[in-house]
Amino acid sequence: MAVLKRPTLLIVILGLPLAVTLALAFATKRMTYENLLVRVLGSCETMANASVICTDKTGTLTTNEMTVVAGSVGIHAKFVRHLGKNSSRTNAEETEKSGSGTEVTRRHHQDFSIDQAQLSATLSPQLQDLFNEAIAVNSTAFQDVDPESGKVIFIGSKTETALLQFAQELGWKDFKQTRDAAQAIQMIPFSSERKAMGVVVELASGGYRGYFQGASEILAKRSTKHIVVHQDGNYPDHIETQEIDELANENISRTIIFYANQTLRTIALCYRDFESSPPSGMSTDESGDVPYEALAQELTLIGLTGIEDPLRKGVREAVTKCHLAGVTVKMSTGDNVLTARSIATQCGIFTKGGIIVEGPVFRQLSQSEMIEIVPRLQVLARSSPEDKKILVETLKDDR
Repeated sequence: MAVLKRPTLLIVILGLPLAVTLALAFATKRMTYENLLVRVLGSCETMANASVICTDKTGTLTTNEMTVVAGSVGIHAKFVRHLGKNSSRTNAEETEKSGSGTEVTRRHHQDFSIDQAQLSATLSPQLQDLFNEAIAVNSTAFQDVDPESGKVIFIGSKTETALLQFAQELGWKDFKQTRDAAQAIQMIPFSSERKAMGVVVELASGGYRGYFQGASEILAKRSTKHIVVHQDGNYPDHIETQEIDELANENISRTIIFYANQTLRTIALCYRDFESSPPSGMSTDESGDVPYEALAQELTLIGLTGIEDPLRKGVREAVTKCHLAGVTVKMSTGDNVLTARSIATQCGIFTKGGIIVEGPVFRQLSQSEMIEIVPRLQVLARSSPEDKKILVETLKDDR
């Protein structure tokens, strides 16, 4: 009996799409072992032709395990985690030459350094409660049991969990108890556009208070006062504040730059008191809320926190391999220019001749200007999701 060959050939032809799909699926599975998640099977094949990699910073180049390691309460009390080992993380002793150019003097003579663990012993109970409320109330993070370790951990935004962990380590009031006691009137969720979030609460003593946290250089510009911290621990029975004058403003700016140059993400915490809700003279929107821009004015600065997010192991080596293969790496992050530059330099992404641009500046460029600079653009700082989209689309148009 003759054997027909045609059905066998037909089976092979019909099996080809399935074979390709299986091959790509196996490739995708192998890539997950390298912590690479592929959502589209076809990308395994097309990635071989990639010439540019656009990467985020947090959780990609870094471990996304954030910890408060330094900061400033008010503008003079500079605290550092394990001060004895990390004395270089405080700028309280910063000096400058006098007018003659020979004599060296303290730049801000009222600044002083303390170990982070000693904050509770330095701050008055009123300041501790204020700082703690600014962290606990203006947050959506919570605690739950880690299924892997069985330990109770904070879950939520890594920035918020870092601040909550910071308050817990200092032995301040439980965040849930503090949050539940607060009567929230208006919530202002974090926005990548304004780089800040806030909440307005009703005070038990009467009146209302707005708490704000976000990018330091942005909220610092909206602040007109700062709280006062006394090194000797002698406090009045109320929260003392001072106007932010030119010298204080310089102190704040230098501190932000100082932390950013150490690759620390700087977060400012501020508040503002109101007599009524909505505040007198402020209009509301359709939902009855007061716009953020109106609320976040004339703030009082509580403090600045420097949050560390270490680089992942092997990141620099991976970037070097990309460069050797002819693949350009560009970093896009919401951090400020100084922090972004410092991280990108450590990773080997920012090199001589490269360009760093802020998102608000980048999005205002014309299409021809974007196409002109994207080949040398290595870091896009203070970027929003829309800025990242524009960058990718411009790179495609530049082919």
